[in-house]
Amino acid sequence: MTTRRDFIKGVGAASLVGLLPNLSFASTQSPNKLVWITLRGAMDGLNVVVPTFDDDYYALRPNIAIAKSDLKPLDKGFGLHPSLVNVHQWYQQGQAAFVHASATNYRQRSHFDGQKVLENGTSDPFDPIGWMNRYLATQNSQVTSQQAIAIDAGMPLIVRGDVKVSSWFPHKLKAKQQQADLLAELFQNDEVLSANFEDAVKLESMTSSGNQSKQFAGLMRQAGEFMRAPNGPNIAVLELGGWDTHSAQGTVKGRLSNQLTKLDKGLAALKEALGEQWSKTVIIAASEFGRTVAENGTKGTDHGTANAMFVLGGALKKSEVITEWPGLSEAQRYQGRDLAPTTDTRAVIKAVLKQHMGADSTALTQVFPGAPEPLALNGLLG
Repeated sequence: MTTRRDFIKGVGAASLVGLLPNLSFASTQSPNKLVWITLRGAMDGLNVVVPTFDDDYYALRPNIAIAKSDLKPLDKGFGLHPSLVNVHQWYQQGQAAFVHASATNYRQRSHFDGQKVLENGTSDPFDPIGWMNRYLATQNSQVTSQQAIAIDAGMPLIVRGDVKVSSWFPHKLKAKQQQADLLAELFQNDEVLSANFEDAVKLESMTSSGNQSKQFAGLMRQAGEFMRAPNGPNIAVLELGGWDTHSAQGTVKGRLSNQLTKLDKGLAALKEALGEQWSKTVIIAASEFGRTVAENGTKGTDHGTANAMFVLGGALKKSEVITEWPGLSEAQRYQGRDLAPTTDTRAVIKAVLKQHMGADSTALTQVFPGAPEPLALNGLLG
């Protein structure tokens, strides 16, 4: 028997877009669009949204700090990495914000557990329900799998749960991915093997610049096509791996720059595909944690704590760097090594769900139990 998901995987992207108007897509309580991007591997937010005013940044990163003259100017004395060309144009147009020194409540610096906490929205890495799925469950009773779509070869934790969510990925999958699907099915009834296998798949995604990263712009464009179609989904979930820059991180050029270029081009492709729907769209992009303030001996950075989040889109009313900057001196750093968190990641997401998607306080409590109140976004979303 062919399932809806098998059908979606089996047809070409262009033909699927043509079929979307004939499918029954449920509407949420809001006509607005939300795109979530997981940046797997821990992006170095300090070299993306750079505190040019903080002398400790330059002192602790003699080889990888980026000169102020090389950065694109932001407010409050921050500068944006020059590889984010499109993002900075959006910033100039009032369509890009950054929440700095933000983090989940996870502090152990494991990629796997950190990503699980980011995606399930709790303090327990073993909670099997994604926060996005809990959000979908708070919507109207006619919610169906077409309300949200995961552009992914599998089903990421963020959308797992009682509400069925569609997934799509290019049908020309390599044999390695087909084998991975078979292994995942084989291990699904063994809790230990299943968890270990999932971690191995995530590790490959984080450390390689492989097929998905190379196709990221195409995947983002397809997400926009889906969301632009009549009765298409109003939520899309994607990911981009390759952010684990332990060595040769670079400055305006190098590993981090290459990653940011992929992200920037993908974001531009999404905007183009969305067309008029761009004005209704907010994009959130976040990593599981940040990286150390000081560079390491291989001109890279190691696992840290707080980071910078992206809040982008045509639905924004203005641009701003939102932060309670903690400082980078040894006494100000978390455990003497990391950017200290001053904002809970969940508070940022809750603010977007409330102000952009229309979620009420009861729904937000169900989505993020025990989380702080929504962050004040200073008029970012009206």
